[in-house]
Amino acid sequence: MGIGYSRNGYPKEALFLYYEMVCRFGQLGNFAFSMALKACSDLDDLRTGRAVHAQVVKATEDPDQVVNNALVRLYSEDGCLEEAIRVFDEMPQRNVVSWNSLIGGLVKKDGVFEAMEAFRIMQGKGMGFSWVTLTTILPVCARVTALVSGKEIHAVMVKSTAKPDAPVLNSLMDMYAKCGAMDYCRRAFDGMQSKDLSSWNTLITGYAINGLMTEAMESFQEMICSGFSPDGITFIALLSGCSHAGLTDEGCRLFERMKIEYAVSPTAEHYACLVDVLGRARRIEEALEIVKNMPFKPTGSIWGSLLNSCRIHGLVPLGEAVAKQLFELEPDNVGNYVMLSNIYASAGMWESVRTVRELIEKMGMKKEAGCSWLHVKSKIHTFVAGGSNEFRNSAEYNKVWKRLMEEAGYVPDTGVVLHDVSEETRAMWVCGHSERIATMFALINTGSGMPIRITKNLRLCLDCHSWVKIVSKVTGRVIVLRDTNRFHHFKDGMCSCNDYW
Repeated sequence: MGIGYSRNGYPKEALFLYYEMVCRFGQLGNFAFSMALKACSDLDDLRTGRAVHAQVVKATEDPDQVVNNALVRLYSEDGCLEEAIRVFDEMPQRNVVSWNSLIGGLVKKDGVFEAMEAFRIMQGKGMGFSWVTLTTILPVCARVTALVSGKEIHAVMVKSTAKPDAPVLNSLMDMYAKCGAMDYCRRAFDGMQSKDLSSWNTLITGYAINGLMTEAMESFQEMICSGFSPDGITFIALLSGCSHAGLTDEGCRLFERMKIEYAVSPTAEHYACLVDVLGRARRIEEALEIVKNMPFKPTGSIWGSLLNSCRIHGLVPLGEAVAKQLFELEPDNVGNYVMLSNIYASAGMWESVRTVRELIEKMGMKKEAGCSWLHVKSKIHTFVAGGSNEFRNSAEYNKVWKRLMEEAGYVPDTGVVLHDVSEETRAMWVCGHSERIATMFALINTGSGMPIRITKNLRLCLDCHSWVKIVSKVTGRVIVLRDTNRFHHFKDGMCSCNDYW
């Protein structure tokens, strides 16, 4: 009866039945424990779950694999990773479900590198996988741009006798798209026997974030012809792509088509994209008119798009007014304060910069440090701005750096350093940006014909963008760099964004 409740979506009733069984029989067994722990997980009831765990420990019968798996799942899903790992380590036997629960918990706690390592150990032990394993680990590969690991997982899928379902193949496509490998993404899409709306959205989003808006629009038309109706996600992908590609008029037309032709009601995200489309193109008055006349109160994302436009175009008074709105809506979002500080710094208003930075410090907030990572020789290597001093002072680093600088005649654009410091210090800081260190590491530690794939947690700065273009030309390397906004595909001194991002 308890299993019936549990399997049919009645976890509360299953837990009540467990209480009744405890009152009536006292000592219970693994069957009852597994039922109760599943119910606690479904209800997100960690306190009761701990109580059940205590009863498991006190029981005369050793917990079986099902009970241990249920405990790992309970602690993982509630973010208690240390307890989940303790239970996992103490298990006499582990199966695919055990590993899936652990990996899922690591991902939930942002331990993406640890999740990758756990998956490697799992495969090294010959544990195999389930489709749940792959739909958990493929997004991790996407997040850290681990294309080689993603390809290895794809190879395992191809060799499997079981046929992957649409969610697994959609995750595979998403991984390729977010690693900047749209040719592989398209091949995976074309090879699907059964596509759903999510498949089409993944393909369109992939093209859009990689700056391939012609292909994105063609895929959109192909989707319509195939009998699929676009949804809100489809239009967010297209509008965002238009924004970063400078397709202002096309973006405005899409917004109108979304409402009239496809009866998709615009959400705050759609309006934020439209404001961004107009703002980036310096059509500020039109963007403000949109904000003024939208059918609901502007959200943080909408004001954020407008503030970013003020940063791009150096609009100080408007930036101050927009920032004021954001500080009321999102008082703890340090990114808004940093953006206002950058607007002041670009205008040379150093006293205002100091005021904002003092406010950030007073509120106990910290600016996110620039961080880049790449996958080399089965390992994720992470670099922080201004860090990796030992590597940067090595003979090999200096040899490669000197050759690049001599051949390119590069001179740092210190204007991108938004601090009131000397020119020498500015040059030192800009040359220590995390994406440069990552690029240098890749040049030294990978084969000369190998593409370089780097992910950065912040927006790519203007001078780093120029520097990577130079590096791609001098070395003949393809460099794929993904920042918070989009992908930059550098080749022969050119970038796919056409210097508009």
